[in-house]
Amino acid sequence: MTKLNDKMDFEEAYAALREVVAQLEDPKNKIEDNIALYEKACRLVLFCRRKLDEAKMQITDINERIAQLKDSGDKIFEEEA
Repeated sequence: MTKLNDKMDFEEAYAALREVVAQLEDPKNKIEDNIALYEKACRLVLFCRRKLDEAKMQITDINERIAQLKDSGDKIFEEEA
């Protein structure tokens, strides 16, 4: 099982989450094991949300900078006809 750490990227965390969900679906698991898996899944979900929020902020920042450049009259950013 993949260990959760701050060096993970979104794709690694998402793959780990899918792995945990698959393990949770195993009817042979003991309740104690499922509780630990559930906690790990919750942590992975929070981690993935944080990574997605960071990506959203980056995209918003890029879009704002592009809009400013476009508004400045730079012909590179004019719409093509």
